[in-house]
Amino acid sequence: MKSFGRLVSLLILPLIAGIVYSSLKAFFFGKTPIWTFEISLFLFGSFFMLGAGATHLEKRHVAVDVVNHYLSPKWQRVLGIFSELVVLFVALVLLYVSVPAAIRSFQMMERSTHQTPFNPYVWWYRWIIPISCALISWQAFKDMLSLIFSRPEKSAPAENV
Repeated sequence: MKSFGRLVSLLILPLIAGIVYSSLKAFFFGKTPIWTFEISLFLFGSFFMLGAGATHLEKRHVAVDVVNHYLSPKWQRVLGIFSELVVLFVALVLLYVSVPAAIRSFQMMERSTHQTPFNPYVWWYRWIIPISCALISWQAFKDMLSLIFSRPEKSAPAENV
């Protein structure tokens, strides 16, 4: 699945290219292309949301271990299970809210609300949130189960100094 994360990370390249192109065109010609705002919105939103799922899968997210460091292995597991429950709850709530919006958007073949001449279809973009939340919730569920059913680590005996 690491290839999924690498594939998602490549979304940053067309985003950079589009922004550089738009900036150069604005600098030299005083006018930006009509499509750059919405394309950059689509690319960064997809990069961020799908990247969140890939990051959770690869355990590369930012974690603050200030409390965890001082807990016994048993309580570290309890805190880990609680953390995954919070992630799972938030992802499932977002999934519950975003799926009907994505379905409605698809049914009406929704276009951009920015009223630009570009006016792209955005119904496909509405599916990024449910797909990302489904990936995150599945990974949080798997991580929570592995924490519940894993054997607790035994702490090493303290050495006399």
